[in-house]
Amino acid sequence: MDYVPTSLDDVRTFLEGPHRAVLSSLGSDGSPHSVVVDYLVERDGLLVNGRVTRRWVRNLRGDPRVAALIHDHQDVTHWVRVTGIAELVREGDEAAVEDAMVMARRYGDDPGQFAGQHRVTWRLTPGQVLERAE
Repeated sequence: MDYVPTSLDDVRTFLEGPHRAVLSSLGSDGSPHSVVVDYLVERDGLLVNGRVTRRWVRNLRGDPRVAALIHDHQDVTHWVRVTGIAELVREGDEAAVEDAMVMARRYGDDPGQFAGQHRVTWRLTPGQVLERAE
């Protein structure tokens, strides 16, 4: 088993597949919090989106350090971990809701469920990308 440092470009094809991420953030007391999230792959990072009331959103507001683990459901020995810093890019406006709708379409969910919600979009800029491959 090897853990290989890599780049976002090297794992882009995998990340663009139908995977969800386990997003880990840190609470104000330093405790970890993990949640499954949808994401979009950008040129230089990942976008995640959620309601402003979510615990992980509150955590990122206090401490932007983040990790996202994307597991390959077809191969249990393969995953990609992206660690870095999260930056708030959109909040509560139509663009943040549109991001949620785009993610819903990507995953085959109903985009209409997000209409009228107060949402936020964060960009995860990688400090490290690690791939586990056997």
